[in-house]
Amino acid sequence: MNATADSLLLVQGAYDYLVDEITSSRIRTGARLSENRIASDLGISRTPVREALQRLEQEGLVRRGSNARFTVAQPTIQEAEEACDLLVLLDTYLARRASERMTDAQKTELLGLVQTMTEAAEAGDRDAWAQSDILFHRLLNSIADNALVSATVKETRRRVQRFWLQAPSMEGRLLACSHEHLDMAQAMIDRDDEAIGRAVEVHVLHMRERVVELLRVTSVLFG
Repeated sequence: MNATADSLLLVQGAYDYLVDEITSSRIRTGARLSENRIASDLGISRTPVREALQRLEQEGLVRRGSNARFTVAQPTIQEAEEACDLLVLLDTYLARRASERMTDAQKTELLGLVQTMTEAAEAGDRDAWAQSDILFHRLLNSIADNALVSATVKETRRRVQRFWLQAPSMEGRLLACSHEHLDMAQAMIDRDDEAIGRAVEVHVLHMRERVVELLRVTSVLFG
């Protein structure tokens, strides 16, 4: 493997590590991201860490202040609203496209993920629920088979979903969200474009409400 390939792997590794730490809230919103500390934790030089942070800055997960230091970003309410608007459009497109391509085996897999999600909700296991949610949307994106739209949706969802799951009112919402996923899955299986649109819109509306709720509660808005 050449030096360029090695460098790209180091950047990707640092990027994946930071995405996981931020989206899981192990690194909290507003926290300063020290290139030296991250590089030391990962056992690599600062250069791939800096490149990973620059990539995350372009995606909106981190921000760079006037002192050139990176911090974990928190969207403004307007940015959250705009992200949810985009999710409605793109998730509807992906779900409709997936419904046209779905095999019987994929239908069974999708319903199985909803069942797992429902069981996690009933057990109050937010982490297991979130993992099932990730797998649900990953499968949907795979079936739809549009890499550009799927990547845009993934990046957009990451900007808001970490706040959605932290919202105080989510404690009693996991089961209802599981039912919303069942509505989406059933609409796709039925190839009902109108029902798909309604199900996606309802689901994203509830995400929007919880994200805005948390942003208002914290009142920590970074420019």
